[in-house]
Amino acid sequence: MLDKNLIVGVYDNEDNLMSTVGRLRKKGVEIFDCFTPYPVHNLDKEMGIKRSNLTVGAFICGSLGFLSGTLLQFYMMTNHLGTFKSWPMNIGGKPMDYLMLPSMMPVMFELTILFTAFGIGILFFIRSRMIHGKIAAILDPRQTQDRLLIAIEPGHLGISRDELNQILKEEGAIELRERKDGEQVVINV
Repeated sequence: MLDKNLIVGVYDNEDNLMSTVGRLRKKGVEIFDCFTPYPVHNLDKEMGIKRSNLTVGAFICGSLGFLSGTLLQFYMMTNHLGTFKSWPMNIGGKPMDYLMLPSMMPVMFELTILFTAFGIGILFFIRSRMIHGKIAAILDPRQTQDRLLIAIEPGHLGISRDELNQILKEEGAIELRERKDGEQVVINV
């Protein structure tokens, strides 16, 4: 569970959530996070979240796969000293010399895809901190069914609490809650 003190607004409409996020960001309020049961398009941009660097990780994993496929085949077709074996392989009519690259393409391609797929999966779970045995941060059980939540840390407001509550109500929050030390307190229904 989250150990932070939070003010939570509960919504039943994604448009209301998006307009709340935009309005609060214009006022200088730092939003801790938004929790939705389905993807809300452009919510990350509205919250000011930068693009992930997982694409760089995917490129690095793919490059490692390509390199390992190339080195694996050269090692298997040649010996350690760089000279060819006594029994050279002839695959697809192409002798195993340094012009054998076209016959190696399928294996290099497949290892590139394999390393990218597994690497990006592992990097995603590490980056998202979705580790086995970790308890999910559920602020409201309805956040996984039909409600959308916005969570704000009281210490990073930039505006008064009354003004924050007023904005949340005006933008269509159906509930306002305050979470202190793991306990939920309903501010307004």
